[in-house]
Amino acid sequence: MSEFQLYADAFTEADRGDLVGFSCGESKSGSFCTEWIMGSGAFDSMNKGSSVWLYRLKTGQVVGYGSVGLVNWRWPMPGGKYTRLLYIPMLGIDQKSHGQPPDPDWRYSRQIMQHLVAEAIRINGERKKPAEYLLLLVDPTNEAAIRLYQRFEFHLIPDVTYGAGLSVMKHRLAR
Repeated sequence: MSEFQLYADAFTEADRGDLVGFSCGESKSGSFCTEWIMGSGAFDSMNKGSSVWLYRLKTGQVVGYGSVGLVNWRWPMPGGKYTRLLYIPMLGIDQKSHGQPPDPDWRYSRQIMQHLVAEAIRINGERKKPAEYLLLLVDPTNEAAIRLYQRFEFHLIPDVTYGAGLSVMKHRLAR
């Protein structure tokens, strides 16, 4: 076991104190990610049925967070029928942990994405009508995030934006 192994803990109100000093960075998307976990975003998402995890090192240090849930969106996008889809509402990594550790096999972003995709597959397997795709939204100017998601076989849906100009990416779950 590596010293860089992350452990996923279900996020609760009691964890708020562990987030003192947590920041995903000063960029627009970094600030939004920080606000989501520090404010009401995570609990609003949990109230809608999403699961939210904090990712910690063995020492207890919080490195990041992530979430998976279901959402009602038009599918196929943009004009299909409303349907229940698997979705990653948000994930964030503390700015001090961006690009860490240097060994790409233990990179925190990779571990978090592996866990979120595995949880989505688990949830999908429990559904009466499994979803074909896992979706997420990404700031189209956040090239590092797009590259990360592409490494996990997420693909941009061409010519589709959501909300305030966010790009939509999909990962095939069911074949």
